[in-house]
Amino acid sequence: MKRRLASPRFRRRLLWFGGVPCVIAVVAIVAVELGNTGHSHATPIDKTKKAWVYRAPQHVSLTKHDRLELFTASSRFVQTAVSRKHLDAAWEMLGPEMRAGQTRKSWDSGFNNVVPFKADGIEAWDVMYAYKDDVAVDLSLVSGRRNGSKWAGKTFTLELKRDPASHRWLVASWVPKGVGGGGTLSPDRTSGPVPPAATAHVSSRFLLVPGMFLGGLLLVLGIAGLRAVLRSRRASRRYAETLGYKSSSNPS
Repeated sequence: MKRRLASPRFRRRLLWFGGVPCVIAVVAIVAVELGNTGHSHATPIDKTKKAWVYRAPQHVSLTKHDRLELFTASSRFVQTAVSRKHLDAAWEMLGPEMRAGQTRKSWDSGFNNVVPFKADGIEAWDVMYAYKDDVAVDLSLVSGRRNGSKWAGKTFTLELKRDPASHRWLVASWVPKGVGGGGTLSPDRTSGPVPPAATAHVSSRFLLVPGMFLGGLLLVLGIAGLRAVLRSRRASRRYAETLGYKSSSNPS
């Protein structure tokens, strides 16, 4: 090893192959640290408290009476809040999840958090899941003449939770799922503009560091290879001159 370190050629090669990657690594680290100007919004974890582990609620079997109560509450909610009729009566059916972020005045104005649909009937009603005091159902609503040229259908997911005080089923969420139909939508229903296509914007800073590293690596390898070829030719020429030949080729 001492003989290798005593060689000037080995020390130069060691400087090229060891020093240049270190410089590139330092430049990459500085670029990442200076370029990362964001702030973390992660929720701090309190390791002094016991971890809370989620446990799935237990499924329950609904009785005939439970299904009748759920269907009655669903039908009443569709006839009032969804159809935008008798909103004052629908307010009493809302749970705390649906009342959050709105007042009674804003609710009565019709601009509320319930997706409207002018439903003429419930075509299908099916239970998605049933936990204790928490049930979700799928509702397929229809509007217009089924066998006519204009009708529309839409599916919603309705979540109902039982109020522990009054033991009534209250609406916790109302989420649309899809639209279908055998004809065109009614003229009094207009859809919003088509949303713009989602485009991903990647900053060039994220490509700068790997590009610099790859370019530096290729540059180092190219310079090292070129120096090795030149030194090999120079050594062959000197060896040939020492032996008295005029060229670097081996004598035949």
